[in-house]
Amino acid sequence: MLRPAAFGFNSQTAGSNSFQQVLDNTNAVHLKALAEFDAAVAEIRAAGVQVELLHDQAEPPKPDAIFLNNWFSTHANGHLLLYPMLAPNRQLEVRPEHIAWLESRPAHHQTIDLRLTAASNQVLEGTGSIVFDHAHQLAVAVKSVRTSPELLQEVAALLGYKALLLEAADAQNREIYHTNVVMSISPRLAICCFKALRDPDQAALLAALLQRNGRRVVPVSMDQMQSFCCNALVVQTTDGQPRTILSETAWNAFEAYQKLWITEVAEPLVLRIPTIESVGGGSVRCMLAELW
Repeated sequence: MLRPAAFGFNSQTAGSNSFQQVLDNTNAVHLKALAEFDAAVAEIRAAGVQVELLHDQAEPPKPDAIFLNNWFSTHANGHLLLYPMLAPNRQLEVRPEHIAWLESRPAHHQTIDLRLTAASNQVLEGTGSIVFDHAHQLAVAVKSVRTSPELLQEVAALLGYKALLLEAADAQNREIYHTNVVMSISPRLAICCFKALRDPDQAALLAALLQRNGRRVVPVSMDQMQSFCCNALVVQTTDGQPRTILSETAWNAFEAYQKLWITEVAEPLVLRIPTIESVGGGSVRCMLAELW
């Protein structure tokens, strides 16, 4: 996770992210977000989940730096992937000292910087753009200005995965900016808004793929997706117990039977981050980058 130094509304990303909202008083917003972030880190650690912290620098301002999962991902084969992001002020988030820290980890084997090979118009925003089904070696993505089909295929090939490209839209038929707003996939649990997929055949295919090997699949409505119900991540505690990390906004939007289904697979860890969600347009999963 990355502790922000200049959190706020990002005008450079608002055009493609309909979840963002403008709130007054930038400094007050930053302080509220900082308090929410620190409380979230404390709660995750108290639950027995290991958290490593990176720290943002105030200059130059990087209002979305808290969402660090968009610029890198680590993998079981020791790969560290670095991704090209759309907004110029988001590209500044990729700091040499942070890369050096990631490369210093014992599990690191090779760094692959997709920013060096991507064409100027190609964008792929990490595990915002790609939701990995590691159990079945599948890289799932929805089309958007932040997700290049060519780079999706390149990442899938690097990992020995298959790529699945879908089309998704919100209730106003606007393109959804990131895949992890539409679905969350772990080996035993998937939460997905199938109704957001424009092609019913694609929705049926995805449902069939997610249901393999007895995985619990929790379908959600369009309204629930808008409440970040799919922006969740299943992690493991230091003693091997699975926990579903998600926001209070998301948890309150679930029906009772959906909460039961989730709890049966991985006990929920509910974090209160309303300022981060409303101003940043992203939720808990966007704040978490897995370290393999």
